Amino acid sequence: MGRRHSIAARKASGDAAKSRIYSIIGKKIQIAAKQGADPKMNPTLEMVLEKARYHGLPRDVIERAILKGSGQLEGEEMKEVIYEGYGPNGSAFLIKTITSNTNRTSSAVRTLLTKTGGAMAEIGSVARQFQEKGLIVIDGVSRKYEDKGREMEKIEPFDAEKLELELMELAISDLSIEEGIAEVFTEKADFINVRKQVVALGYHIAEADLHYIAENLVQLTGEDLETFTKILEILSEDDDVDHVYHNVATSLAT
Repeated sequence: MGRRHSIAARKASGDAAKSRIYSIIGKKIQIAAKQGADPKMNPTLEMVLEKARYHGLPRDVIERAILKGSGQLEGEEMKEVIYEGYGPNGSAFLIKTITSNTNRTSSAVRTLLTKTGGAMAEIGSVARQFQEKGLIVIDGVSRKYEDKGREMEKIEPFDAEKLELELMELAISDLSIEEGIAEVFTEKADFINVRKQVVALGYHIAEADLHYIAENLVQLTGEDLETFTKILEILSEDDDVDHVYHNVATSLAT
């Protein structure tokens, strides 16, 4: 399905890609930690830490980001800023960034769009085409056990049929199961509760966050598709870009 966020797209390979992912997640941790350094008391931080563990962020990177965000260690103030842009033939982008310098990031996004055949859009002109929804990624069943006095966790494959039956009882809006990964979509208002219920059912969450989903998709072919793909790739490589959402059915958001 065109709007689906493939979990495979999040498993970037190569040192450069891994470094960029570490940097972005570190920034997200800093922003979340502004609300408190204890994940047990800060659900937003807890969700970002789930993503950090899934991507294998080193413990020292995580701890340093928490200290910076909570004000216990000096660091630049991070902000989340969303830019809007147009591509060829009705294609549109929502570009979510995390930056300590909005002037630099705004200029960079504008330049990248212009050079690759796109254009910046007026505030609100693209955003109204998207709806914010929750996405919960399940990668297995969580099994707890003790090893030398320490509580450990083992992630085992889930039973797809059982998972589907259990999740259909929850307030979900869409579900996709593929290659041992389940992607669960919820309405924004139901996201937190569904996430808690999934954990209570014993499933392991690889990632949980709010995402922007296009309400109406457009089809691109030929040169238009090539231009769109180029814009998407270039934007996604920028160090300040967290996520690029779009309304094109023939390609997946990064």
